[in-house]
Amino acid sequence: MRPAAFPGPTLLDGAMGTALLARGLPAGALPEDWLLDRPDEVAAVHAGHAAAGARVLLTCTFNAAAPRLGPRLGPRVEALCARAVELARGASGEARVAGDLGPSGRFPPGGPAPDPSPVAAGYARAARALAAAGADLLWLESQWEPAEVRLALAAARAAGLPAVVTFTLRQEGDRLVALGGAAAEACLESALAEGAAAAGLNCIPAGPGLAAIARWAHRRLGAPLVAKPSPGLPGAVLSPEAFAEALRPALDAGLEVVGGCCGAGPEHLRAVAAALARRT
Repeated sequence: MRPAAFPGPTLLDGAMGTALLARGLPAGALPEDWLLDRPDEVAAVHAGHAAAGARVLLTCTFNAAAPRLGPRLGPRVEALCARAVELARGASGEARVAGDLGPSGRFPPGGPAPDPSPVAAGYARAARALAAAGADLLWLESQWEPAEVRLALAAARAAGLPAVVTFTLRQEGDRLVALGGAAAEACLESALAEGAAAAGLNCIPAGPGLAAIARWAHRRLGAPLVAKPSPGLPGAVLSPEAFAEALRPALDAGLEVVGGCCGAGPEHLRAVAAALARRT
């Protein structure tokens, strides 16, 4: 599965959450609310990313494995996943649909490990639902704890889906490290050792830290490095041109599976696609 995960340069999609906020999603509301209440808005975000060239679309299910869904949405995981896959699939006949799952929030950074049973159960239910809905793969993003990643990847295997894992890290000097202190390199290697088809980073700046990891991965990782860096949050978002320029060192170092996280819209994706094409 790993060699075929991304056979060549691949443009990933952009942000869903910040795009829905710009379309009127109330602050504090879950994006999954609009799968039921305003599905056309979710579909429009997917369509914009697909039109910009994205060939992997992440479903609007970031919270589907977490208790954050609450009492209204929690009992409706299967319906939410089915609707989310349908909306992403309808945006493009060419893009692969990745069932997106964020962290449970139960693993405190650097703290004691919780009872793994409810975490495993949440991932298992969501993974089964996304597989049944027809997702092509799972996308386990914004992770920070390798122990939680192991549980999520076990759920992916049980559901019969390949999985990509991306970590959200912090800058510590000239290195990227997980919230619990693990080095980026160790996080990526641990995900691959547990069976991930590819591993990478999301919601980090497109800067020297990403370029350094790209150089290391090109020599050492043995599987595609994927990246969805962020151009910034509302009020401080890099222009598409500046975002692509900030990504250039990482692209030059070998990064070729790339999209955008928070703040990245279709114009950011078009700029990244042009930079990726020039490098290729």
